Amino acid sequence: MDAQTVKKLVEKNLHYDEVKRLLVKLVQTPSPQTELLESEPQVLALIREVVKPELERSGLRPEIDEKGNLVASLKGRSEGNRLALVAYAMNAAPSTMPDPYSGALVDGTPYRLRGECVWGRGACEQKGSLAAMTAAVKLLGECKAELPADLFFVVSTAGETGRHDSIAYVLGRGNVKPKWAIVDGPPEIQLGNKGRVDIQVVVRGKQAHSSRPWDGVNAIDGAMKVLERLKPLMPYPSDRTHPDLGRVSLTPTSIESFPKATHTIQSECRIVFDRRLLPGDDPDKAIRQIEAAIGTLDPFAVAVERKDFMYPSEVAKEAESVLALAQAIQVMLNREVKYSYSTAANDTGFLNAKGIQAINYGSRDIRFQHTDHDLVAVQSVFEAAKVFAFIALHR
Repeated sequence: MDAQTVKKLVEKNLHYDEVKRLLVKLVQTPSPQTELLESEPQVLALIREVVKPELERSGLRPEIDEKGNLVASLKGRSEGNRLALVAYAMNAAPSTMPDPYSGALVDGTPYRLRGECVWGRGACEQKGSLAAMTAAVKLLGECKAELPADLFFVVSTAGETGRHDSIAYVLGRGNVKPKWAIVDGPPEIQLGNKGRVDIQVVVRGKQAHSSRPWDGVNAIDGAMKVLERLKPLMPYPSDRTHPDLGRVSLTPTSIESFPKATHTIQSECRIVFDRRLLPGDDPDKAIRQIEAAIGTLDPFAVAVERKDFMYPSEVAKEAESVLALAQAIQVMLNREVKYSYSTAANDTGFLNAKGIQAINYGSRDIRFQHTDHDLVAVQSVFEAAKVFAFIALHR
């Protein structure tokens, strides 16, 4: 189908009220990040009890893998520009947000948003783009239009875990083989993002009763020395810069001591650092920099350990997937295409590292992420759904 025919088909079959219904339903279904991460029952239930039945009612046959991820595969005329739409089920914990799962409709004016908005945890992040992608894929199932190439709709159990485990498992099964991927993102085409490696520094001392501190070696004292030695690297451990992503950063994100006992000199202290990465950066080199800065720390034993890692990402404006998505935005929304970059890490880096041309697009609004005012404009989600439906039908 030509672009204008696709536009008419989408506009005829995709309805604002249906997108709003889906968005409210998703927001009202809790799927928070917990210590169980991708195994959290509420996250798995959202996929199994909400998303899957919605797709099935549209005539599709999605599958849920052993880890709880959903994949809906739609056959196209060819295996040419095979496309994956990647959404997420997990959102941030509600924290102090009032009525985090109300799904209430509120006026966007006080928040400088257009029209009515849906209020609730994850609305401005995962739930908005998930609703948009689900609505678009449901349209494809219902109208039974022929796709130019295979389409894969992936709903990952991740979203807040800070690692690639979920998408790696999906690809590792061998059933999802896209050429391009569009991952949940903002209303602009996000061309790149920083990567991240979590670095844990473990300081070990000697346990003793706190009434006799001279009998022990307090690991907390050692942790203070570690932070002092790393201070020259924070927040900027390197002068290297990127024209759109800026500089890398190093920041401590957690500190914990052991044993968990009262009146006890601590024998171990763990500090986790968030080290951001630019495209082309070597995470192991970043770890060696930390090791060199700390050096020896007698009488403490110090170990520097690599933890979770996420690839940085960068795709050119001239890339095929970018041009196809830009056309979808221009045709469906009749607006100038905007581009952006993100300091946050996500799955696009992993996909690009695997040879899949991946970019970000959706209805995310970073202004409200993890705040007490988590909401999204329904119109923004509706527009994203139009774009997803168009690119699925015309690429």
